[in-house]
Amino acid sequence: MTSVVRLLKPALLALVALLATGCSKADWMVRQSAMDPKGPVSQVQFDVFMATVWLALVLFVLVGGALVYAVVRYRERAGQADAPPPEQGHGNPLVEIGLIMASVAALVVIAIPTLEAIWYMEEIPAERQPDSKLAAWYKGAVPAEAADEVLTVDVVGKQWWFRFEYPQLGLTQETKRTVPNELVIPKGKVVRINLRSEDVIHSFWVPKIAGKVDMIPGRRNHMWIQADQAGHYYGQCAEFCGDSHAYMLFRVVVLEPAAFAAWVESQKAPAPEPAPGSLAAKGKQLFAQKTCIMCHRVAGHYEASAGFGPDLARVASRHTLAGAWLDHRDPAAQAAIDAKGDTEVSAPIDPALQRRNFHDWIGSSGVLVDAAGKPLIPQDIKPGNRMHYYRMFNVAGLRETKTTLTQEELDAIVEYLMTLK
Repeated sequence: MTSVVRLLKPALLALVALLATGCSKADWMVRQSAMDPKGPVSQVQFDVFMATVWLALVLFVLVGGALVYAVVRYRERAGQADAPPPEQGHGNPLVEIGLIMASVAALVVIAIPTLEAIWYMEEIPAERQPDSKLAAWYKGAVPAEAADEVLTVDVVGKQWWFRFEYPQLGLTQETKRTVPNELVIPKGKVVRINLRSEDVIHSFWVPKIAGKVDMIPGRRNHMWIQADQAGHYYGQCAEFCGDSHAYMLFRVVVLEPAAFAAWVESQKAPAPEPAPGSLAAKGKQLFAQKTCIMCHRVAGHYEASAGFGPDLARVASRHTLAGAWLDHRDPAAQAAIDAKGDTEVSAPIDPALQRRNFHDWIGSSGVLVDAAGKPLIPQDIKPGNRMHYYRMFNVAGLRETKTTLTQEELDAIVEYLMTLK
């Protein structure tokens, strides 16, 4: 036995060293880490998690220690192979009751902070409301009845993207002004989030700011969030919802209150007109001719769409495309920022990469064809996406249609979209 232990010591030490490499705090500071809270809700949830971890560690040490003691104390020693077994026990009521009570106590220790965290996330604490009411910080125009309310955002889950609406600020489906895939909120202010789904069950999750809450068809869930640090945060759907569930991402952009007010005004303004006779102007015409307007709105240009797809009025100002799956930022520049631990800092948009992403996304699903009608990009970037295939909407009156584009037509449409900032 001694020789075996001696041989195993180096392997055990190597295993401990390997496990220790995963305990660095720097390794927690990744884009979607719940171990790096940046808001009060995520902080409360982190505290509950750590309380559970410490309790589990204590239990592990006690139970594991008792096991090791029993193995060592009652092991068979040399020369005792034929010795009679020690006296056997058949239960001890005092010990058994004590273990039951200890287990109940452990569950209570976990349950109390867990329930407190659930109630905390359910309703906005009274002490956080005065400074977060719109009248206290927002300098733009809001309805009188909303002045004493905190900012409210309606989040709608769809296959496979998110739509954000700000009813108090006039950015809604009814006003034909919505924001897809980038939730913009003010720093240090409470935001009430109303959650619903228009198709299947989704789940809203921003690990550094808040926990996850399901979005269920026919049911309205809600939560509240607050971000204490400006920056660029990562979120995604956390409930399997179909082919492209893993590609259903979104971003949370946290701005200073003044910058947030300016952003709201920019969202209300109509999209800029392309220069007459330019390639972008031709792209604007093709945007209608190729039936893009059946699903997409462009404020000030095409607002009659039913809004099946994302609003494109400011599509060129967003950091991502295709439900936040295609990122417009230079990967090397962003990786360098992330390596420093600045996972909330965003690299600027790379126009060349953005243009290529537009080409790849619009040209996917076999839409881009050559002179012989053969698809040039046959593979979908997001499997099952509904763009180009109207029959998937299951809407009465829409015939089964497939759009095709030549390279010149695609270039013109992309040029038009690049002007929408």
